Amino acid sequence: MSENQVVDLSAFMPEDTALFEVLDPGGTKATGWVIEFAGPSHPKTVEWANKNAKEQLRREAQMEAARVNQRKYKPDEKEPDEVRRANVEWVVSRIVSWTPVRIPHLSPDTIEFSEKAASDLLMRPEMGWAYLQMVEFLADIRSFTKGSVTN
Repeated sequence: MSENQVVDLSAFMPEDTALFEVLDPGGTKATGWVIEFAGPSHPKTVEWANKNAKEQLRREAQMEAARVNQRKYKPDEKEPDEVRRANVEWVVSRIVSWTPVRIPHLSPDTIEFSEKAASDLLMRPEMGWAYLQMVEFLADIRSFTKGSVTN
């Protein structure tokens, strides 16, 4: 390899945000519901990751203290609803905005984005189809990268 060769990786760096259009439950038609998600280095994403890391470090410190003091450590028991809420909070923590939606049988009003509105909506079992699409989008780093520009 030449010492003077420089490789430009900027095309592979994740974008600050990315737009995602939710598809119908069959995954074939666009619904028009567009969600702007925070990318890996967006302040919202970093804030959530830091909060989660602090909680994990706190639990690890408790386990270590119990081990050093020769005590048993009893982890917190979680209910399925708590786990689902934590997962929904992760998705919601990445939402920057969305196009307002109407779901008349859930609410007579238009649902504008707010963290509370998003949590309430995505916790509903009947919204699982949309929630799963969001998780898949967020889990794929390619959602936030443009890829290589070819000449």
